[in-house]
Amino acid sequence: MMKKGIEMQLNVRPIYVGLQHKYFFEGPCRMDITENLTPEADAMINAQFAHGFFQQSKDILGKEKGIYLMEEIYAERDCDFLSKEDFFEVVMKEYEKVDLYLVGCHIARGDLIVELAQRTGKPIMIMPGTPGSATRYVSALRARNYEAYGAMTWKDGIRRMHALRLRKVIANTHILQVVRHDSTSEISSNSFLSPNEVTMKLGTKFRGISLHELLDQTAPTDPMINHCTPGRRGVNPTEEDMEEIKRITDDLCEGACEVGMQKEKVEISVRLWYTVQKLLDMYDCNAFVMPCPDFCATCRANEENMTPCLTHSLNNELGIPSSCEFDPIATLSMQLLQSASNCATFMGEVNPIEYTRNDAKEVLDKLDNHDNLFTIFHSVGNRKMRGYDKENSAYALEPFAYSGWGATMRYNFSEDIGQEITMCRFSPDCRKLLIGKGVVEGGARYLDKNCSLTMVFRVKDSKEFYNRQLDFGSHVPLTYGDYTEELKMFAELVGLEPVMV
Repeated sequence: MMKKGIEMQLNVRPIYVGLQHKYFFEGPCRMDITENLTPEADAMINAQFAHGFFQQSKDILGKEKGIYLMEEIYAERDCDFLSKEDFFEVVMKEYEKVDLYLVGCHIARGDLIVELAQRTGKPIMIMPGTPGSATRYVSALRARNYEAYGAMTWKDGIRRMHALRLRKVIANTHILQVVRHDSTSEISSNSFLSPNEVTMKLGTKFRGISLHELLDQTAPTDPMINHCTPGRRGVNPTEEDMEEIKRITDDLCEGACEVGMQKEKVEISVRLWYTVQKLLDMYDCNAFVMPCPDFCATCRANEENMTPCLTHSLNNELGIPSSCEFDPIATLSMQLLQSASNCATFMGEVNPIEYTRNDAKEVLDKLDNHDNLFTIFHSVGNRKMRGYDKENSAYALEPFAYSGWGATMRYNFSEDIGQEITMCRFSPDCRKLLIGKGVVEGGARYLDKNCSLTMVFRVKDSKEFYNRQLDFGSHVPLTYGDYTEELKMFAELVGLEPVMV
C-alpha cells in the first residue's frame, strides 16, 4: 500500500547564506566600528547568525508533526558577489527530496536565492520574523513566477508549512474506486465531473476495480476459480488469513460496550475489510470508495450478508480515507481533514435540523436553543476521532440490516458535546473548497440499526451554510479541532476558491 496521508511529511531544508568580506572597508552598506568590519569579525558573526537560525529552526520545527527538518546547510559568498558553481553544489544537495527551502539570510544574497529557485523549482520561505529580508526576496521571486513565502511570525510560517504539506498529501493520494456501472458517475451523484481535471489540478490519481471482482475475492476459496476472473489468481483469504480475520473479529467483539449481532455476522464484514486491504496494496492506493445503492441493487449484499460500513470505519481508523455511496469527493475531503488534524474523520449526510428533527429528538429535548443546528448521519463511526495517537474511544457494534447482518461501528457523539469541528468538501467541478466550523451539541441513535448514527452540531448561520452547501453536495466530512486557516491556505495554493461558512 502507498504511504498514508497521515504518514507523509513536508521535507524542509534549512539553509543559511553567509556573506564573508575579504577586506576591511566602510561604505554605504557597511557601517560599524573598525573591529566589527574585519574578515575575522565577519566569520564570527556569520557563525553566530547561522547557529542561531539553525537552533531556532530545530527548537520550533523539530517536534512539529508532519514536518521533517532535513540536515542544515551553511553556504557563503564573498564580497566579489559572484555566483559560483561550488555554492550551488552545496545548497542543492539532495534537492530532489526537498519540499521547501527555509532560508536565513540578510542583504546582498538575492541573486543567489533567485537562482536557487530557478535551478530547483522548489518553494522558498525566508526565515520567519525577518520582514526586511522577506519583502525584498519574496517579491523578487514572485515577480519571476517562483513560489515564495515570508511569514511575520513562526506561527504563521508553520501554518503555511502545514498547508504545503496538505498539497503534497493530496497530490500523492490514489483512490481505489469500486465500480459497478462506470467510473465517473454514481446514481447518488457524488462524483467529480472530471477525474482527469482533478488529476491535472491536484495530482490525485483514480484506480478502478469491478464491484463483482471485489466481492468474488472476499470468499475464502480457491483464488483461481473466482467467477469473474476464472484462471486468474485472486486475493481470496487463505487459511492463515481466516485465522487473522477471526482474531480481529474476536478483538472487536470483546472490546465493544455493546454487540447487537452474532459474531459470525461480524466476521463477514471483517472479511470484506481484510480483502480491501489486500487490494489497496495491489493497486498502490491509500484511499477507498465503494458504491451503496447500486451494490444493494445487485442483491449480492443480501446474498453475502455484507455491507461496506465496517470497512469504512476500520479504514478511517488506520488513516485510509474511506467513504460511502461512491463519493470520491468525500474521500479526498477526508484525506485533507485527517492529514490536517491527525484525527480520524466522520462522513455522512449533512442536513438542517428542520429536515431531520425527528431523528435528533433525543438531543433537541435537552437543548433550549434549536437555532442553526445540523445533523450528520451515516453508520461509519470509528474509535480515533480524538486522534490517531490517542487511546481507542468506546464503541458498539450493531447490524445494518434488521435481520442481523452488516456490521456497523457505533460512536456516541454525546461524549463530545462542546467539541469544535472543522468540515470541508471539494466542489464537483474541483474549482472550490467549502470550509466550515461548528460545535458538537450531541449524538443520537447510538444503538440503532442501519444508516442511522447521528451527530448534531451547531453552525454560525444555518441558512448561509445550507445555501453554500448546495454548490458542493450532501456529504460534508468533519474532523475535531479548528483547521480552517490551513485549509484556506491549501485552497489558495492549489488554485481553488475557498468558501468559508
